[in-house]
Amino acid sequence: MPSYDVNDPNSKNGGQKSPKEKAKPPLQKSVSIDETTNPILPSSNSRTGKAPLESSMSTTSMRRRKYSRRASSSFDFPHLDSVKSVPSIQLEEIDLNAVPWWTSHRFRLAILSFFGFVILYAQRVNLSIAIVSMVNHSALKYNSSSSSNSSNLTFSDNFTQYSFDNLTKPEEPKCPELKSSLADGEFLWSKEDEGLLLGAFFWGYLVFQVIGGRLSERFGAKKVIAIAMFPVAILTILSPVAARASRYLFLVVRVIIGLGEVSEYLLLLKHQFCFHKIFTLFFKKCNKTINGVMYPAAQAFWASWAPPNERSRLIGFSYAGGQFGNALIFPIAGYLCAYGFDGGWPSVFYVIGSAGFIWCVFWVWLVSDTPDQDKTISDIEKKFIKYSIGQRSKGKTINKEIPWKAIFTSRPVWAILVAHMCGNYGAYMLLTKLPAYMKEVLKFDIKSNGVFSMLPYLLFWFIIILSGMIADLLISREILSVGNTRKLMSAIGMVGPSAFLIATGFMECDQQVAAVILLTLAIGLCGVHFSGFFINHGDIAPPYAGTLFGISNTLATVPGILSPYIVSAMTKDGTREQWLSTFYVAAGIYCFGALWYCILGKGEIQKWAGGEDDDEEEGDVGFGLHEIQETVHEEDEEEEEDVKKKGLLAEKDSDKVV
Repeated sequence: MPSYDVNDPNSKNGGQKSPKEKAKPPLQKSVSIDETTNPILPSSNSRTGKAPLESSMSTTSMRRRKYSRRASSSFDFPHLDSVKSVPSIQLEEIDLNAVPWWTSHRFRLAILSFFGFVILYAQRVNLSIAIVSMVNHSALKYNSSSSSNSSNLTFSDNFTQYSFDNLTKPEEPKCPELKSSLADGEFLWSKEDEGLLLGAFFWGYLVFQVIGGRLSERFGAKKVIAIAMFPVAILTILSPVAARASRYLFLVVRVIIGLGEVSEYLLLLKHQFCFHKIFTLFFKKCNKTINGVMYPAAQAFWASWAPPNERSRLIGFSYAGGQFGNALIFPIAGYLCAYGFDGGWPSVFYVIGSAGFIWCVFWVWLVSDTPDQDKTISDIEKKFIKYSIGQRSKGKTINKEIPWKAIFTSRPVWAILVAHMCGNYGAYMLLTKLPAYMKEVLKFDIKSNGVFSMLPYLLFWFIIILSGMIADLLISREILSVGNTRKLMSAIGMVGPSAFLIATGFMECDQQVAAVILLTLAIGLCGVHFSGFFINHGDIAPPYAGTLFGISNTLATVPGILSPYIVSAMTKDGTREQWLSTFYVAAGIYCFGALWYCILGKGEIQKWAGGEDDDEEEGDVGFGLHEIQETVHEEDEEEEEDVKKKGLLAEKDSDKVV
């Protein structure tokens, strides 16, 4: 069917329409775009080969109608009321691949978010490598051996008989004690003290995540995340001062870094965001900082920005920054501990804290909470995001009540909660104790420790990005449904690490290369579950993604508190056998979480979150560009019918007046 532009006087017989055409209203709107801007929407229906106009006029398929009913029952789709027409550009000419997703505005936001998580994890993990240089291990060993010898000193009346025939040279140990060129640290902290300090961050991280996620949904993630990062940067810089003053003060600082304080949120959000007010508030209430809301706020942020078929890719790329931060901090911290200023290890905290300030400036300057609030995004990308998510994104706050009862009685929610807890146990255990394992079992010095601790998290970072792209491919090409894709990724990301972790435990100190390879695979494969249960919150409940992740991450933080204590208690002597037992425990928890999620996990929007019946067939929630375009045409037809009816009513009213 030939198309024409109603605003072009030279089209269709020089602008003169036949009487039949004059009575016929225009069926197609031209899209308002700049001629230099590359549009995103597709030009035709790839399944039928018809032009969008012809496809919209033909008999609509059952699946398209079902999608339209599902979308309209869950969320409201905005009409193209503000679209103005321009000549010479038609929907038929729009190329699907004209603007790749990696050149889009939303991907630029993902890059900035990526670096935010780099700094966040660097602030979290810096103590894991720095504590190796902070503690005076030689003095602790001397004290321990002295007390042991004095307590075991006994006298005997019997003389030992020596046989010179059987006298042999004492066997040399397979792996001699580590002789580091670095001097021991300045603190006499026991194994229990180290476990306490390493787990202290997660005490604060546990608090107020649910409230932080809800505040992000109501007030916007931009301010919440900025306020979270700023005071944490200050406390990171002050950490060496606190540690030298008292280990208890240092413990309090580590707790505060992970803490989220609601009153500070509300006070700051009442005022216009500016740095001098934050300084004033921080020094008045320095015990109220925010870190535990970063992940819930990010979930709420991407619920407004990430299309369903790109959710794994964009969110996975953002979260991959955390693992890249882990990989980056280990070698940098090792180098700073060896050659840094102020005694070495304090420079770790100074450098990372300063990086947090720089990132905050860029975040406040470049980011908006929703596409509607962003002034730099193109109109065509804005409409694409809004239609693909299936709801209006006008920057309005969410005021509806949270269905708490439905959330806590939902099987898919409990599938996420348990899987998240099980996945975090092994992840946090390795995150906090990996440098200790490499020193005690593999006998690495501080510089080698940092370099080899980096390798697993580099693979972790790469696999998060790769698995996100694979998950999106499985969903967009309808190879697997959303739910089955999440289950597959969760199973690979939890069962795989279990096998490699156990194999690592059997490696001796003279098998360092094999141990590092196995450990790298064990930690790296954990990145696959970042496209599984870790982002499933937005699949089953988009309006409550931040709140739901806050609940999930709160419970999943408990293993972060417990795992350093458990490992420290089980590895008092630092032997390979003791570490193997800790790996067995982590592997068992991993496998249980994978089985639980595969049984109870779902991928469709739940009824209490605005979806259809919970037992409805999966696979229709994630939809592609063609379905979005078809829905736009259907709504245009309905809008035109409404205009006709209003016009007829207006004519009748005018006749009555006459």
